[in-house]
Amino acid sequence: MIVFWRLFLSLYMADFLLFHKLPALEAQNRTRATAVRTGIFLLFGFLLCRRYLLLEWPFLGVIDLPGWLCILLFGIFFACVRQWFNFGGQIRLGHVLTFVIKNTFLWLFLFLCTPFLVLYHTGNFFAEPWTIFCVGVVVVTRLLDELITALERDLYEDTLPTFDEQWMLMTVRLIFFLIMLLPGVRWLIFFIIWLGTCIYARRIRLMDVTHLAFYLGITGAAIVGLLVRLRFYWMI
Repeated sequence: MIVFWRLFLSLYMADFLLFHKLPALEAQNRTRATAVRTGIFLLFGFLLCRRYLLLEWPFLGVIDLPGWLCILLFGIFFACVRQWFNFGGQIRLGHVLTFVIKNTFLWLFLFLCTPFLVLYHTGNFFAEPWTIFCVGVVVVTRLLDELITALERDLYEDTLPTFDEQWMLMTVRLIFFLIMLLPGVRWLIFFIIWLGTCIYARRIRLMDVTHLAFYLGITGAAIVGLLVRLRFYWMI
């Protein structure tokens, strides 16, 4: 699973690195924004998987192809999904449906192309701690933000989160995630303190966000943090 998690990380690196610029890029030129995202995915995909590019990968379980070619073909698929796959504003819960189906197809594509021989070399589903940590950071910051934004666009069209609110909530989630990785039981103490601080900040409207964004973000960050904690301390 080394290759899978490295490609999973590459998949969201553009969103992570260009968070403050992507909305403007998409508003100006959606095709250009897709090209930038695809280019960054390919760059990180080739870089992180450089040791495995010449291995034979099972492309969609149909034919074995060199790893570099599988990544390139996935890049084309990734661009198509980003460019044309969008139900938002067309049907009920269209933004959430877009998020779920789009990411499901992308993950399934990666899964069907992963050379699972690597799994036998490591004997561990979450093979590399550093990769899993980086995946956790990306998930609690960008992927959860994408899900929350999709839900709020469908449910609260008039109160979409602003850039500042998104940035603040991403920081809050990241801190919850990092607290979950503290050794021993001290994580629980800091978790309670940080949770109380956030609830108080929201009560005095220092954090003026919806219940959904606040509690779903905290819950998601805690779950992801727990999974990464299991990898670090119990080696699942």
